[in-house]
Amino acid sequence: MKFKKTISIVLALGVLLLSLIACQNFKKTQLVMFDSISFNMPLESVEKVFGKPNEIVEETETGYHDTWHAKDPYFYKTGRFFYHYENIALNGYTGQVDFTFSKSHRLEEATIQIPVASKMEQQVALYNLSQTIKKEIEALPTFQSVTTETVGLYDDGYRYKVKLRGKRRELWVDVYPIENEHTEKNEADKYRIRIDQFLMYS
Repeated sequence: MKFKKTISIVLALGVLLLSLIACQNFKKTQLVMFDSISFNMPLESVEKVFGKPNEIVEETETGYHDTWHAKDPYFYKTGRFFYHYENIALNGYTGQVDFTFSKSHRLEEATIQIPVASKMEQQVALYNLSQTIKKEIEALPTFQSVTTETVGLYDDGYRYKVKLRGKRRELWVDVYPIENEHTEKNEADKYRIRIDQFLMYS
């Protein structure tokens, strides 16, 4: 009888430990430029903030029934989702936002694209946004330190690598200009600022 009771206690402690580990794995990390969005949020929570997305894409990959010869292909769903939102207001700008969700339907990456009217406006927006983002990074509750690197096709953007207290992974924020070569200069979609946010092991 005592043996069964001991086993029950051990099993209960094991379940509690697994629950604590799960909570640790899903510890949230605040994104910059978003007041109510954090990494590891479930997609339902993101929908509560932004509503239904303009487009939802479920990731598919190719598998093979005959893997040795890579024959008889088929498609299967990975479980990852991509949410696309149009016309989101962000610090005085209006842009498009794409959220990437993991196989467990937790937020793992955010991408913002902000269109601007001209090359000159793009340079001004890049400077203003990079300054705003740096201030928001330094205001994060778990902020510890940040290092800045260049990023982009011509090293004309910024990568902020942020160390956070109590976190094993760093928050990386890339801010850089992009240009659509397939549009004419007078088209509003030609010049953009892109902002990528994700977590990386240092």
